[in-house]
Amino acid sequence: MPLTQEDIEGAVPIDRAAILLSPDELEKSGRKVKPYALIILNQPINDLAMLKRVWDNATVRACADGGANRLFHALDKSSRQKFKPDFIAGDLDSLMPEIREYYEFVLSVPIYHSPDQYSTDFGKCLVQLSVMNPAERLAIVALGGTGGRVDQEFHSYHTLFTHEVMATAEDDSDPTKRRREVTLLSDDSLTFLVPQADEKPLTAKIFTPRSVVGPTCGLIPILGPSVISIKGFTWDVEDWPTSFGTQVSTSNAMEGDEVYVKSDKTLIFTLEVRR
Repeated sequence: MPLTQEDIEGAVPIDRAAILLSPDELEKSGRKVKPYALIILNQPINDLAMLKRVWDNATVRACADGGANRLFHALDKSSRQKFKPDFIAGDLDSLMPEIREYYEFVLSVPIYHSPDQYSTDFGKCLVQLSVMNPAERLAIVALGGTGGRVDQEFHSYHTLFTHEVMATAEDDSDPTKRRREVTLLSDDSLTFLVPQADEKPLTAKIFTPRSVVGPTCGLIPILGPSVISIKGFTWDVEDWPTSFGTQVSTSNAMEGDEVYVKSDKTLIFTLEVRR
């Protein structure tokens, strides 16, 4: 499964990192940000410049339960009205009463309570987004999608797969289970899937603007043993078997603003966020 010139010429473009670019950088690169919904999860928000960038680039903004606490505390009084979420959703066991009162009664933000204990607050936000916008298929950017508790982080990875890999044509008839692109974002990492195409190896051309991501990155074979060929990295490999328990391409590095990845299985690709 070598990476051929034909593979490179026919590679599927992936440009999730565009959400981190400034308007000037977007114009210079000739790229546009695909419409997306920003969902703020219950993790500390330390990088206000990143928050502003992904907030401004978003079409819809929401908080998942305690994510509203994080948004409120990250901002000063004069900034909170500028960062008004479109809604807050979850089981509301983490949302502080005084912060709920502020968003609900001062800013008139809709708050949706779901007691379902078989889904996370992240999942509840996705359901509410679909209910509110049944005709739209917005991509998702989850701020705080990695970091924090390990079980919650793994559920974020689970969400990647349920919405990009496991969603079927039958599921797509239900707007609460429709296929969506999901990107996980934290202060340190930008994480998404490099997909497989109809059980055949797929080559992806990934936009990796070095002004905002890298150089460190990793390719994680979370669906089981995989064979990969990659180009544009410090350590390129060809027909390289990778699996947990043998060898995994973590702590690799990107050499430029685009890389190529060919794999026989869907992989998690995670990139360091530059500050």
